[in-house]
Amino acid sequence: MNQTSSKATQLLLACVSLIYLFIIAGISVLSALYTVSIPNKPLLTIALSLIGLLAIAAMLYSRNHFLTKLSCMLLLPCLLPTVLINFHEWSLIVPLAVTCLLMFFFSGVQETPKTIFGTVYLLIYVLGSLGYFLAVSLFATQSVSTLLESRVSDSGSYRYSLVNTEDSSGGSTKVEISPNDMDISFSVISFLAEGYERTVYIERPVQNEITLEWKTVSRAEITKELNEISDSVIIDLSSEAKSSLGYADDADVYLRDLSDSTLEDLGVPEQNDVLYLNGTPCFRSYIAILEEYFSSSERVSSVF
Repeated sequence: MNQTSSKATQLLLACVSLIYLFIIAGISVLSALYTVSIPNKPLLTIALSLIGLLAIAAMLYSRNHFLTKLSCMLLLPCLLPTVLINFHEWSLIVPLAVTCLLMFFFSGVQETPKTIFGTVYLLIYVLGSLGYFLAVSLFATQSVSTLLESRVSDSGSYRYSLVNTEDSSGGSTKVEISPNDMDISFSVISFLAEGYERTVYIERPVQNEITLEWKTVSRAEITKELNEISDSVIIDLSSEAKSSLGYADDADVYLRDLSDSTLEDLGVPEQNDVLYLNGTPCFRSYIAILEEYFSSSERVSSVF
């Protein structure tokens, strides 16, 4: 009975090591797909250190279990993307790296496999670092971008970023719109969605007089405004949306032909966020929803 209980305890604690492996792999994946934001670095370091101590304690008790051995051997390669992408974030890297190293060296794996895998991992880190930083230097631009301001819309669904870029051509000023509801936030760390940015204004050279303001405008009012501008406004609907309305895939859909109830069925809410630049609308969530500005298929992701 005691032997059975001991095996069950070891299995449970081995699962803790496996869960820690999933955490390391998850952070690497999120780092590649999102931008890491750390509001309180000391608090993050403390939190990760405590989690690391728990994982090390569980590993030491179940160090000879197969799941623990497997987890400990996979930790270091899974950590590599996090180290490379967030190289400047020591509050994130140091506690994770120390924990992974201790779990690797103190696991129940025999010394010969440890030596072999340790050498292989060292080469992977060295070559991976050289390759990554070489690629970064090749793709890096000579321009310097400065975020001047960013503000979330009234609904909380969108945010704009006013960015000045300095380069050899006099620089530029641009306004980008991003979804504000696709971030992944925890109490000590956040992963900000990237690759969804849509430029709604860009001007050369740098502009000094820019006024941006979010307003909430009704669906009916926006429809009226757009139809007054032109009665030939074409909405670039997706194939699925066109099919649901009875249109052929290559047919043009005019806003004037869409009723208010149809717009509602297509997902346009009664109240919409509109961004005004110097008093003129430059972004309407009304159009963004209809034309699926921020769908996953429109995302452009890069780790460089």
